Amino acid sequence: MSQVTWISVFCMCIAIIECSDKHAKRLLLNDPDVVEKRFNQLELEIQNLKSEVVSLKTESQQKTARISQLEAGQSSSGISAGAWYDYAGSAVDFLCLPHDPDVIQSDLRKSVTAKHASSTLMIPGKTTCSGSLKLEYNGRLASGHYSYKGNSQYVCMDMNPEVLENGSANDNGKLFVGVQTKCGSLRCPPYQDNVMVPCVVCSG
Repeated sequence: MSQVTWISVFCMCIAIIECSDKHAKRLLLNDPDVVEKRFNQLELEIQNLKSEVVSLKTESQQKTARISQLEAGQSSSGISAGAWYDYAGSAVDFLCLPHDPDVIQSDLRKSVTAKHASSTLMIPGKTTCSGSLKLEYNGRLASGHYSYKGNSQYVCMDMNPEVLENGSANDNGKLFVGVQTKCGSLRCPPYQDNVMVPCVVCSG
């Protein structure tokens, strides 16, 4: 056999081997087991990415909540206050007074109130709402007098109350008395002695 013939046969063998390799690769890529394995790998990667997104979102929410707490420190700390322990009457509930009380102004006016507030919060010692809370009205803190027989609770009386109904007699059925500060256990300043306590009702 001539040298040319040997070269031709050799080239043909190389071509057949290359074709066989390409065919084997095509079969490998179309193999159901290979496809399923690749699919499972992709699913695993997607789950890992989802878990990472949830973790980052939770971490971001926690940081945002902490920043809000730090910015509105008055909402998470205050001064415990209430009526004298030996009084038979007066308010039975406790108050959380702010460290930075507002001074009552004589020209405080009632604001436009929300008709359908989802929730309300009464803040004693303040005349404005903080953060995203909306002002419903501001006024003076009131309760029953300590000499009254019936117990009461602290309420925020509107600076400009509106009469809804009016009877024909003055029976003093329920009386509201303005709450005043008393220096001693209550630190003065920032508080002042024998001063009416302001309050505000906020909604959120």
